[in-house]
Amino acid sequence: MTPLYRQIVDNIIKQIENNEYLPNEKLPSERDLAELYGVNRMTVKKAMDMLVEMEYLYRDVGRGTFVKNRMTMKKAMNMLADKGYFNQNTGQIFFTKETKSKQLLYPAGFLPYDGGISVQKTSSEIRHSSKVIFSGFLRDWPAMCARLRLGDEQSIFTLHLIRYGDGEPLGVEYSYIPAAYFEDAQEQKFNQVSLYDYMNAKGHAPIYFEDRLTIIQCPPRESKLLKLCEGEGAVYHFERLGRDASEQMIEYTHSYIKSSDVKFEFSQFRSSF
Repeated sequence: MTPLYRQIVDNIIKQIENNEYLPNEKLPSERDLAELYGVNRMTVKKAMDMLVEMEYLYRDVGRGTFVKNRMTMKKAMNMLADKGYFNQNTGQIFFTKETKSKQLLYPAGFLPYDGGISVQKTSSEIRHSSKVIFSGFLRDWPAMCARLRLGDEQSIFTLHLIRYGDGEPLGVEYSYIPAAYFEDAQEQKFNQVSLYDYMNAKGHAPIYFEDRLTIIQCPPRESKLLKLCEGEGAVYHFERLGRDASEQMIEYTHSYIKSSDVKFEFSQFRSSF
C-alpha cells in the first residue's frame, strides 16, 4: 500500500501538472492540509519536504510554501523550437514579422516568454513582490474593446498591480484581457501568480508581441503610487499588445516604471548579414 505521505505528494503533483496550482501560488498551511487529507501534520510535513526536494515547491520563510516555476532553460528552448523560433542545431533564433527582437525573460516567478525586453532592478539579489490594487470585469468600454479587437459590448478583465523590489515600488502595471477566455480570472491570486502563467494554463498565452517604450512625465496618480520625490518625474512608459497562437488579440498592458531603479536591456539577433 502506498504510504499516506506519498499519496499526498502524488496528488499535489497532479494538481500542479493540471494547473490547479499555478507557479508561485501559495499552498494551504500544513495544518490546513492535514485537516484536508485527514492525517497528522508530520505526514504532511514529510510530503512537503519531498515536494521541495523534487523541486515542485519552495519555501519562503515567514510566508509559506509555494509552487516552483519548473520551466528550465532547456525546456524554454524546446518550447521555442516547437514554435519554429529556435534552431537547436545552429543556436539561431528566428523572428516573425510581429516580433523584431526576441529574448527569454525571467522576472521572478514568470514563465519565459518572447518579450524582446528584459527588465531588471539596478541592484541584484532583490525580493520581488506584487500588490493588486484593482481587479474585475468591465463592460461598455469601446476604446479598449477596439484595442483588443472586441465587440463594443464585450467584457474585459482588468488587472492593476504595483510591482515591488525589496519592498520599494518599482512600477505600476495595468493589464486588460478578453473576459470570454478567462471567466474565472477574478478568482486568481495575482499577487502570487503570474498573469501569463494563468493565461498559459487557459491555452491563450500571448506569443506574438508589439512593444513600445517611451520616456514620459509620470502622471500624478502613478507618481504617488511609486513614491516619487520632486524632480523624479521621468518614468519609462511601456506598452504591449499580445496575441495568442491563433493570432487573437489577447492582451493590452501598459506600465509606468521608475527610471531611477530599473534598467531596460534590448537584445537582437541576426541569422545572417
